[in-house]
Amino acid sequence: MPGFIIHDKIAGLAGIPEHISNVINSFIDDVDPPPEFEEHNSERKIFVCGHLNVSIRNFLGSERSVKEPMRERGKMEWVQKEDLKWMLATKKEYIKCYYLHLAVDNIYDSRERIKKKRVTVDDCINRWEKEHTVKIPGTEPYLKDVLGFLKNNTENIKQILFPEEKDGK
Repeated sequence: MPGFIIHDKIAGLAGIPEHISNVINSFIDDVDPPPEFEEHNSERKIFVCGHLNVSIRNFLGSERSVKEPMRERGKMEWVQKEDLKWMLATKKEYIKCYYLHLAVDNIYDSRERIKKKRVTVDDCINRWEKEHTVKIPGTEPYLKDVLGFLKNNTENIKQILFPEEKDGK
């Protein structure tokens, strides 16, 4: 996954304040998330996969560790749904950044294929939109904003994610 600085640059390009990007970075990558976000992870009880009254943290692993934080949360549809429902009810200003973070991670995961010119950044954005986006009622406008930003800024995003490509390397 790209580092926080890269996520912050792209979020800034999208007009997202740095403090919101920092919170989403720490939340998604499970690096000392703010108390209300950690409460969402560990205190809020949900029903998932036949398990009643479990928290996201308990379901994904009983203890957070430096070696294995919940970095894969963005790849799990049910976690994204819970995150989005919670943010829609409590922290709407974070939804756009949440979607953007997940999209940037998805593009970055394809870096080797992009470098070898097997796919383009546009291809990654389109595939993420069709196969990996989680929508719940009320989040569609935020997702639409993120997709519009991504599609209108593919070259800038490519330069931020893959700066070595600028010189034709």
